[in-house]
Amino acid sequence: MTTHKDARMLATREMALDAALDILQQEGVLAITHASISARTGISRSTLYRHWPKLNQVRYDAFACATRATQDANVPLRTNGPLRADLTWILSFLMVALNDMPWGKIAPQVIAAAAIEDEARKLINGWIQDRKTSVEKVFQAAIDRGEVSDNVPLGSLVEMTIAVPYFRKLVAGQQLDQDWLDTHVKIICSTAEKMSDGN
Repeated sequence: MTTHKDARMLATREMALDAALDILQQEGVLAITHASISARTGISRSTLYRHWPKLNQVRYDAFACATRATQDANVPLRTNGPLRADLTWILSFLMVALNDMPWGKIAPQVIAAAAIEDEARKLINGWIQDRKTSVEKVFQAAIDRGEVSDNVPLGSLVEMTIAVPYFRKLVAGQQLDQDWLDTHVKIICSTAEKMSDGN
């Protein structure tokens, strides 16, 4: 049975994480401190230290909140084909996450942190693995339908499908829009077809 104190602790933690996520988007990861969260929320620093004794813990929890916000677990994966439609559907979620959601601002910070911090590396690896698994299922369904040969290099196709939007948005600084998405999916499907034909 959840006590009143437990519910209050959970609400406090949630309020603190919401503030940390706002700070992460507006000012960057280094601006997340017990003091900055306290200033935004009115939660005492001693209470915040009880939840997160180490500063990196609250930063990583804020990262984790951002990664969860990019997906809707209630939306079933679309794999009924054709491949072009399924890839367009799944990549539209990534496009929206990078363009319009906190993840687009936070992802570069998580990626940078992952270069030197094991916890950030675990976080981004888990997020990438979730995305890869979903895209693999889309390709596997196309293979099962006979739309794509089972001898295609599935791992390479999945990586190209996911990596290009990140490169375009976060490295090249270019917009992701419907025209770009249609072209990207067309190239991926064309590549898969050529590989299926042995070319």
